[in-house]
Amino acid sequence: MDAKVREVVPGIFLVHLPLPMKPTIVNVYLIHSGDEWVLVDTGMNGADSIAAFQSAAASVGCRLERLTHILCTHHHPDHFGASKTYKELTGATLYLHRAEYERSQTFLRPATPLEEVVVFFHTHGVPLQRFVNTPRPHEFFAGLYATAAPDVFIDDGDIIRVGDIEIEVIWTPGHAPGHCVMYLRRQRVMIAGDHLLPKITPHVGMTPGSVPNPLADFLDSQRKIQHLEVDLVLPAHGAVFADHRHRANQIIHHHESRLQEIRDAVRRQPRTAYDTARLVFAFDLDSPVSYQFPAMFETLAHLEYLRHQHRVEREEREGLTYYRAA
Repeated sequence: MDAKVREVVPGIFLVHLPLPMKPTIVNVYLIHSGDEWVLVDTGMNGADSIAAFQSAAASVGCRLERLTHILCTHHHPDHFGASKTYKELTGATLYLHRAEYERSQTFLRPATPLEEVVVFFHTHGVPLQRFVNTPRPHEFFAGLYATAAPDVFIDDGDIIRVGDIEIEVIWTPGHAPGHCVMYLRRQRVMIAGDHLLPKITPHVGMTPGSVPNPLADFLDSQRKIQHLEVDLVLPAHGAVFADHRHRANQIIHHHESRLQEIRDAVRRQPRTAYDTARLVFAFDLDSPVSYQFPAMFETLAHLEYLRHQHRVEREEREGLTYYRAA
């Protein structure tokens, strides 16, 4: 069997697909039941990724015409980016949460007007003049993000039956507003997407057009999945692992520590989200934008969480938004 694919549970195959950035691999999953196959997540729409998937599928006896269902955990390029290609190759029914499809439609061309985006960055203290030559998402992901309209919009508690297998949809917003994990209750297996990763914490940030409090959604979702009976977690990045409750609690505690660190940073003096991020994430103006912007988005999500808890206050001054400990 190809080294890029292995059977992790009877009838469930983990497939490693390459990515053009860090992390360099995304795990997608093939599920076999009867004469049918299910693909959970797609990888990006790159020639090397598609070739790797086709090779892996062939090595486990998955003929593409037998791939009848494509389930995507969320809209990000490494999870939904090749949905159009695989739908056209297989004719499979495509499933995605409605909120994720809406965001996929604006991923390369944001719905938020450019003027509002500029105001967003300026308000939160980002020195935009330093980033005028920064590539935009549509430049980096050109060709790698080819998405199809879902045939079925999934929602919390939906059951998808394929042969003898039942796949239960569990809505886990936070990393993305319509993120869903796929739960095989009888097998006690959870295909976790980016919600629960073994070594890293998924990004939870606030960008233009975000929901009001994504970190609260994410932490609630970490608590939610602890009610499931799970023997094995199949993540999108990293190795499969057990004890989902322990890992969920680790992630919660990580964010609790980060919240305290961020609150301490604005206790000494009011700061913008960008200046707070520079202090907490220890970057300078010459650090890669691929580090600076996610750090600022994540810091802002934590500051807004604290504000909703009345632990920090927000004030506007001379066109800038400052946060300070309450």
